[in-house]
Amino acid sequence: MAMATDIKQAVKQAVDDLPDEAVAKVFDFIRYLQWQREKVDQSWFANQEWQTRYREAKEDIKEGRYQDFDNIDDLLACLKNQPESAE
Repeated sequence: MAMATDIKQAVKQAVDDLPDEAVAKVFDFIRYLQWQREKVDQSWFANQEWQTRYREAKEDIKEGRYQDFDNIDDLLACLKNQPESAE
């Protein structure tokens, strides 16, 4: 545990010594590493239910059964006007 603490302290010191624009790049890289770690476990996508939903979504797009929105407010308004799901 001490080694991890030492490394974290060294990283913090190195970041403190960087100019702001370089710190932004370091932060972007850290977010990329976090995303990569999260991306690795996508086993949920391999199950039959998600594969079926994925195929259905691809077919909907192919057949034009989707709607584009220019902004989030238009999307939310559309969703609020949808009938309640029977599920």
